[in-house]
Parts: sequence; structure tokens; C-alpha cells
Amino acid sequence: MTPLLKGNDAIAVAGMRVKSMPEEVLSLPLLVNPAYLVKDGSVVYLTADKKGATTTQNTAAGYIGIVVLNGMIDSYKKGDVVPVMVKGKVWSPSVAKITDLTTVVGATTDGKITATTGTTAAVKGMRFASPSVGSQNLTVIEILGV
Repeated sequence: MTPLLKGNDAIAVAGMRVKSMPEEVLSLPLLVNPAYLVKDGSVVYLTADKKGATTTQNTAAGYIGIVVLNGMIDSYKKGDVVPVMVKGKVWSPSVAKITDLTTVVGATTDGKITATTGTTAAVKGMRFASPSVGSQNLTVIEILGV
């Protein structure tokens, strides 16, 4: 039997929780047709009333979460209930390797974590908790809460 994950890729998968206290995961309906593929480890934005999820980028509001590993769905569509971590630690793929943990967390318009640059918006309430590992540049993101 050949393992699915080898070497540094065997450490974690996107959306996998890092045991942490406190932790809060909300089950929220995806209220819009996603502007990008919403899957485990994706960044999603909470509506102002925190009763739904959207892919419309709203980094300034601070209502941001990361989809946690479900394993039963490849990607979510409008109307699906999405498990969204809004407080705690979770593995998420980043656009590029993260080595400096003091870098400000950013999000691309297609729902991916990255270090902030001139073209990426900073995300309130998140910080890098580990350097990136593996071919997907998985890094632990600490979500401080909404």
C-alpha cells in the first residue's frame, strides 16, 4: 500500500484542526454562489450578522474564518452548510512559503492565505503560528476570534 502523503506532506492536510483552546467552529450556510472554489482550508468571510458565509472579500470587517476539514465534500456550493473556524488554530495552504511568523496575514481574492504585500489586503484577527511545510505550503493559522 502506497501512502497518500509522504515526507513533509505527511504532516497535515488543509483544514485540519490543531488542538487548541479555546476553539470555536460555526456551521454556516454559504449564502452566495462562490467566487472561488471553497474547500477545506479556504478563507471565507462571515456576513455582518455572523449567520452566514460568503466569498465576497471583506478583510476590514474582521469577520473571517477558515473552512475546517470535513472530508465528505470536495468543494462547497451555494446553500451548503460550511464548518468555519472563527477561533483557534487550523492548517491552511498559503500562496508562498511562510518563514517569518511576524509577517502580517493576508488573503487573496480567491480565498488563499498569503503574507501581505502591496496587492493583498491584511486580515484582522489572524496570525501565522508556524512556518510553511510541504508542497502545499501548509501553515498553521491562529484565528483570534470575532
